[in-house]
Amino acid sequence: MMSEVIEVRSPSNLKVIGTVKRMSKDEVRGEIEEAYKGFEIISKMPLYKRTAILRKVSEILEREQERLAKLLAMEAGKPIRDSRVEVMRASRLFRQAAEEASIVLEGKNYRVDAYEYPPGNENRIVISTREPIGVVSAILPFNFPINSFAHKVAPALAVGNSVVVKPSLNTPLAAIEMRKILIEAGLPDSVVRVVTGYSSEIGDEVVTHPLIGLITLTGSTQTGLRIASKAVSLGKRIIMELGGSDPIIVLEDANIERAVSIAVRARFEYAGQNCNAGKRIIVREEIADKFTKAFNERVKALKVGDPLDETTDVGPVINKESFENLSSVIEDAKSKGGKVEVLNKGPESGYFFPLTVVENPSLDMLVLKSEVFGPVAPIVSVRSDEEAIQIANSTDYGLQSAIFSNDVNRALKISRELKFGAVIINDSTRLRWDSLPFGGFKKTGIGREGVRDTMLEMTENKLIAITLL
Repeated sequence: MMSEVIEVRSPSNLKVIGTVKRMSKDEVRGEIEEAYKGFEIISKMPLYKRTAILRKVSEILEREQERLAKLLAMEAGKPIRDSRVEVMRASRLFRQAAEEASIVLEGKNYRVDAYEYPPGNENRIVISTREPIGVVSAILPFNFPINSFAHKVAPALAVGNSVVVKPSLNTPLAAIEMRKILIEAGLPDSVVRVVTGYSSEIGDEVVTHPLIGLITLTGSTQTGLRIASKAVSLGKRIIMELGGSDPIIVLEDANIERAVSIAVRARFEYAGQNCNAGKRIIVREEIADKFTKAFNERVKALKVGDPLDETTDVGPVINKESFENLSSVIEDAKSKGGKVEVLNKGPESGYFFPLTVVENPSLDMLVLKSEVFGPVAPIVSVRSDEEAIQIANSTDYGLQSAIFSNDVNRALKISRELKFGAVIINDSTRLRWDSLPFGGFKKTGIGREGVRDTMLEMTENKLIAITLL
């Protein structure tokens, strides 16, 4: 008999911390139909009422920060200090969506009397308005279950869409809590629905259902491109935030201490499971030995352990599959002659993957050519800036990148050659401004996230022309 529920286990100790419903296709279909009723409500709601709800959500998130942070630590294995930051960001994101909605939805008045054709433009007024698309399908990743929820849901609600949220089965409890907060803030019950179940059973429904107008997904490139092709073939809008393998380039004139400190954090924060983690470290050979030694020492000093412990720096990876994938990346590096060094081990229980460095890997190794979602740091030594650029651009991904140098002119020249959605000079690939465009080149995704960009993607531009009689 098919189980009615799915257990949610903490990756740090493998204990069951909750259960969610294993929904069927029919149940999901019903949730989407309910969300369409919600769209008819929220799309007619005055903007001041929608933004008041978003501001209230922001207030509740501030109030509930500690409770939600503890849930994140248990469910996602995210250290408690980082979990608090995620909840705080989500709170501010709802507030930003409320503040910026009126700007995005302002519309335009076009001076069509500037055009000779069509005739009679001097007697016309043409304006544009932005209107909501309908029901948005939001497919969430495991690594930012609260902030990713906010990034997809807050802009959608601000512009008058309803949302069906499908969280990762690794971290569904956070999405359910977020929905409760939305209802507490005054959002009508049908406007945001959360569906839980196996992608193999219900995934197709949240993409292909006729009432779904837009799919916004954060996930792997393989999954995203498959869903994107299906969605586009049905005429649906898409926002795809996919894979990343962000390079950190450290030039010989860089402040090495700063570069090491930031690179360690960029690679090992949340056990290396951030889409814009610094996943490849490229260092000029003049300083490679000095950099690597300092990097390794700092990694050894990190505390790996219980995410609920205030002093923990690095927790577990999300699940057994992730652990096994990382093991195969390490075996691949060893089999191809890579110098692999385990620097720091966590507890034996749970999915704690050892913090590992691979020195001077070759471009044919998985550690350099694939997206490695875990605490494994490849450090490549290069002889020239051109070689650094070539290695940085050698993957299918182009999310973010970083350059460390005291010569800003030189760094800017390199930045023009890097095929990435952002180039961060003298700081972390992990930098992200929630209201600014976020996304990348090549197979990193389609469209951009960020409060304003998401609102634009989630609305249709309508022209209204009036001929004066």
